[in-house]
Amino acid sequence: MQSVEESGEPLQEEAEVDGSRAHVTLAPPAGGGAIHLFGVIHGGNESAVAEFVMRERPSVVVVETSLNSAHGSAHGNTICRADCLTFAHASAPGSHEQRARMFAQYGVQLADMAHPLGSHLWHDLSQGSRALYNEQLVYVAAFAVGADLVFGDRPKQITYSRMLWLPSIVDLDQAYGAMSASNYADLARQQPPARRQLGSTSATEGALLGERDAVMLSALHQASLRCGEGGSVVGVVGASHLSGMQRLWDSGGWRQMVAGGLLEAPRGPPVPESPDATGVRRALLDGVIRLSCRTDVQQDVRRVLGPVPPGSLEAYSLAHELYGTTRMLLAVLEREQLAEVCQGWRCDMWDVLAPVRAVRPVNGGPGFDKELVLDLRTLNFEIA
Repeated sequence: MQSVEESGEPLQEEAEVDGSRAHVTLAPPAGGGAIHLFGVIHGGNESAVAEFVMRERPSVVVVETSLNSAHGSAHGNTICRADCLTFAHASAPGSHEQRARMFAQYGVQLADMAHPLGSHLWHDLSQGSRALYNEQLVYVAAFAVGADLVFGDRPKQITYSRMLWLPSIVDLDQAYGAMSASNYADLARQQPPARRQLGSTSATEGALLGERDAVMLSALHQASLRCGEGGSVVGVVGASHLSGMQRLWDSGGWRQMVAGGLLEAPRGPPVPESPDATGVRRALLDGVIRLSCRTDVQQDVRRVLGPVPPGSLEAYSLAHELYGTTRMLLAVLEREQLAEVCQGWRCDMWDVLAPVRAVRPVNGGPGFDKELVLDLRTLNFEIA
C-alpha cells in the first residue's frame, strides 16, 4: 500500500525472516537481473532483509510501502538518495520528507564506512536507541548502496475504490463472514492470528491481495530488465503477498491480470444500484476492513473514500451498526464452529441467531433491519 507511517497494510501477517517462507528467488526474464523477493511484517523490527540489501548491493529495491506520499502517488515511482538529500532542511519534524532526508543521510554515512554492518550506527538503527522499522531500515540500506527505490504497489486510492465497487454486495458479505470465522478459529485454538490464505476467486480478496501481487510483479519485472544480466533486484513486500506472488510469477498469470486494467479506479458499481444498496456496500467494506486492519488503516479508508452519500446514510448507519455487533460476528459462523465458540443457556444459539442470519445479503436479506437493530440495542442496554 502506502508508506508505513501513512497507512500500513490491511491484513494481519506473519513472516519468518530467516525461514524459507520469507525469501524466494524468482526466475529472471531473459536478459534480466536476479530477483530476490522478501516477505516481512509491516512495521516489524527485523534487520535481516536490510542486511541482505547491504551485502547483495542491488541496483534497484522495489518496495510495497512508499517512502512518502509523493513516492506512493503512482505505481513505479522511483526515488534515490540524491533526491532525498534535496528535501528542505525546514521540513516539519516528523514529516515524511524530513524522515526521507534523515534516511538518506544515514545512507551517506554508511556508504563511507569500510564495514557498515559492524558499525555503531548500524547497531543503533537496527536494534539500538534509533531502531527503525524493517522497511525504514531497507530504505537506509538501499540509499547506502546507491540503489534506486521503486514504489511497486499501486496508490491506495485505487485499491480502496476497487475493493468497494468491484465486488458484489454478496461477495463483500462472504468476505466479512470468512474473516470472522477465521478470527474465531484463531481464538478457539488459542494461537496468534494465522496468516490469511485468501483466494483469487473473491473480488474482495482479489482487489486486496491478488491484484496487487500482479502489480508488484510487473514492477519487479521492469526492474530486472533495467538491471540486466549480472545485476540484481530486491523486492520487499508484506508476508501475505509472498506465496501468491511466487505462484503468479511461475505461471505468468500476472501479465494478463496487469493488462486487464489493475491501475484503474472505478467510480461506481458495475451496474446501477439503489442508494440503500450503496450504503450497505460501504458498511460491509468497513466491516471487512475492521476485522482485518489496524485502526489507522480503517481511518485511512474512510478518509480516502470520503463521506457516505446522504441518500445512503441511513442504510449505511444501520448496516454498519449491525455488522459491528457480536451477534452478527457469531451469526456468520457455520453451526459446528458456532457450537465450538458459543453456548446458549437454555437455548440453541443457532436458533437465537436466525433473525440476524436472515438479514445477510448472502442469505437474500437486505443487509440491515431497523427493528432488529433496535432490539439489539435494547439487549445491550439490558446486559449493561
